[in-house]
Amino acid sequence: MNYYLYCLRRLFRLILLLWIVFRIAPLAAQDRAVRLDFRISQATLDTFVRQLEDSTGFSFIYSEKIRLRKPVTLDVSRQTIGEILQLAFEKEAITFKISGTHILLGEQTVSSKYTVSGYITDAVSSETLIGANILEARRHAGTSTNPFGFYSLTLPEGETELLYSYLGYETGHCRFVLSRDTVMNIRLRTDNRLEEVVVLSNKKETGIRATAMSTLDIPMTQIRNTPAILGEADILKTIQLMPGVQAGTEGFSGLYVRGGGPDQNLILLDGIPIYNADHMLGVFSIFTPEAMKKVTLFKGSFPARYGGRLSSIVDIRTNDGDMQNYHGTVSVGFLTSKLHLEGPILKDKTSFCLTGRRTYLDLVARPFLPEDKKYNYYFYDINAKINHKFSGRSRLFLSFYKGKDHYDYKQDKEYDNNYDYNPRMYLYNSRIDFNWGNTIAAGRWNYVFNSKLFSNTTVAYNHYQMGMADSYRKEITGADKNGTVMTDYNESFVYNSDYRSGIHDWSFRTDFDYMPVPNHHIKYGASYLYHTFRPEVTTSRVKEAANGQTAQDTVYNDSSNSYLHGHEFSLYAEDNIDIGDRLSLNAGLHLSLFSTQGKGYLSAQPRISARYRFQNDFAAKASFTQMEQYVHLLSSSPISLPTDLWVPVTKEIRPMRSFQYAAGAYYTGVKGWEFSLESYYKDMRNVLEYQDGATFFGSSGGWQEKVEMGRGRSFGLEILAQKTIGKTTGWLGYTIAKSDRQFKNGTVNNGERFPYKYDRRHNINLCINHAFSKKTDVGITWIFNTGGTATVAEQRTGTASGNLIDYISHRNNYRLPVSHRLNLSVNFHKKLRRGTQTWNISIYNAYNAMTPNLIYKEEEYIGVQHIKPDGNYDTLWKRKTRLIKQTLLPCVPSITYTYRF
Repeated sequence: MNYYLYCLRRLFRLILLLWIVFRIAPLAAQDRAVRLDFRISQATLDTFVRQLEDSTGFSFIYSEKIRLRKPVTLDVSRQTIGEILQLAFEKEAITFKISGTHILLGEQTVSSKYTVSGYITDAVSSETLIGANILEARRHAGTSTNPFGFYSLTLPEGETELLYSYLGYETGHCRFVLSRDTVMNIRLRTDNRLEEVVVLSNKKETGIRATAMSTLDIPMTQIRNTPAILGEADILKTIQLMPGVQAGTEGFSGLYVRGGGPDQNLILLDGIPIYNADHMLGVFSIFTPEAMKKVTLFKGSFPARYGGRLSSIVDIRTNDGDMQNYHGTVSVGFLTSKLHLEGPILKDKTSFCLTGRRTYLDLVARPFLPEDKKYNYYFYDINAKINHKFSGRSRLFLSFYKGKDHYDYKQDKEYDNNYDYNPRMYLYNSRIDFNWGNTIAAGRWNYVFNSKLFSNTTVAYNHYQMGMADSYRKEITGADKNGTVMTDYNESFVYNSDYRSGIHDWSFRTDFDYMPVPNHHIKYGASYLYHTFRPEVTTSRVKEAANGQTAQDTVYNDSSNSYLHGHEFSLYAEDNIDIGDRLSLNAGLHLSLFSTQGKGYLSAQPRISARYRFQNDFAAKASFTQMEQYVHLLSSSPISLPTDLWVPVTKEIRPMRSFQYAAGAYYTGVKGWEFSLESYYKDMRNVLEYQDGATFFGSSGGWQEKVEMGRGRSFGLEILAQKTIGKTTGWLGYTIAKSDRQFKNGTVNNGERFPYKYDRRHNINLCINHAFSKKTDVGITWIFNTGGTATVAEQRTGTASGNLIDYISHRNNYRLPVSHRLNLSVNFHKKLRRGTQTWNISIYNAYNAMTPNLIYKEEEYIGVQHIKPDGNYDTLWKRKTRLIKQTLLPCVPSITYTYRF
């Protein structure tokens, strides 16, 4: 009996235990799925565990060996217990396992780390994608591709999930087990969904996630869709729409960045400096958009790999060429025609890219010019590139650029004299030829040493030259009464002159990208430039003959004809460091040495920028940058002229130097929008200004005695709001800034501080693009600037000798009126059987705002008649002075046809 009772009691206990297990198991599973709001700050492991146990009912089991590297800080909403633990132990060597109502904590075994590296390219053309993002989804580690499309990311072994993304492309997704160093070349396909167009910034390199500030990536699609004069999409005109950037003279392509001058911008074409980036005196730039792939603007926070200018870096990269298919573009507009071709030479091995542009105004106007006078002007650009892939590790790029402006004028005049006893025939002939342009040839070699080390070596030749030839010929031929030519009465006079200036460089540069771990991206390298300056070389010849005998034949060489040589060396190193989840630094040093005329200038230029992320959508940044500049541009005109002269530093003229401090805040909490606010202060030393009364106009003779070195400063606030996603995209930028100069020696403005020529207090830029459909889109830009400054004589005073001189109280004493302009464009796209056609209709300065480009004073004398006491009339002359304001670019409509195949 007792035995049966004992068996029943055991069975009852077993049933009760099974009921409890099956009853509690669903509750435990339910607890795992419950989403919690959890907040804790600077907590130890014990405190974190105790608070989580009180909040969830789970109990933790762990040994005393388990320790945190740093206190736990979390502020999360609606997260499961597993997600909370994943966030808390993300950077810790702690593992966890949930078993029922218990959570077991253990020590994480140290795993090996391996590197994933490769190139990211377009799936159709094999064009490398610069600045593409790579993210490991589980560990939230990431990187981006360098200017040649290469990336490297070091991760722990095990399950790996990589996401590859790029502006306008579908996101690539790859899952695999990482067990060794892996080469993974990714091909991304374009994303044709209209609502997913992103403009202005690539977030990994230039947005809230980047360490650098004052940096913008400008997509080529945005440049092509921005309204421009005569429908000519222009890179520099689009850059002028950014906060902190001004155009100088309204409608021209000069860049004045944060109070700097036009010579303080380093414009790079595939890493090679451009000394003259303008066509047609600055109305257009030399960059044909069809040949370009990526444009990056640095206004501050300059990485250590850049040097040589004070105010900005414009880094422009060209297309490499399609390795799979042949395609191209033909464009015809009012002013220019363009042709772009690219394709494979050897499929998957070698490709080419060729782009040409030329104006044809001279060809159209030629039949309508008079026979005795001929005017001719044109410009052209040629870009060519060959890309050869030796292997997955080695690539070679050969590139060439040639651009030229040409102007010539020819006049022939002939008449006879039959009014005396010695009739004569007179013949006059004059001709002017004016040419200027750039020539660049470069070879680049990429080599991947291993999965963590990438190198690029560049050898280049760069030549800018301006030449002007002037010739004049006069012939007088005598004749007798019957009209027979008499050689005894022949006379001739011939004058020829040739004026040239320019600069050419030979350069060598090698750069290395080293990515040892995900938290460090190290760049270092060296470069050498050999400069040859030809400020001006003038040669002239005079030849006279009379009655068959040479009276004079003389060649003149200007005494200032000379070459100036300069050697420029530089070394740099920089490291982009992630310190924890919130803080990142970019620290670097740029060392440079410039040697000329037996004197050397050595400079150490520190660069540092920092970013602190308060939340995922809010960050603050700060930076300090020192820059040095060894070349100067001598100019006396408010617009870019080919007669402007490049000259190096000398024994007396020291290098320009700047110290820039900047801070900013960035917010992306509104979906599809990005907001930024940046402030800066820039101190410039050894800036040049002409002494009062001195000008150049193409003559460098004695230039060192005509300039003065002084200090400049500029400071301001820049606000940018961007809409980055959707059918309607664009940005609104506002800048409030001040810039001035001071020269204490007294030869400029009596040593007093005065406003800089392009000191404009307020600047507003609005750019909107809207796509109605795949067939139609429109672009609108509106620009508002308060006026710059000019020096205008206030009155004329007499001297003891009776001469009149202008009285000017101080330099840049006149404030120009405000300027504003509206540009419109609409594109009509149509898909054809073989390709796509686009009609572009643009209106530059749509409401014909008569903004003055030039201002000067003009005097005229007005006669007033009155009757004298004797009854005779007399005229009293009065001098009247008028201020003349000229507008060069009124409302200009245009139509452009483009065919892509």
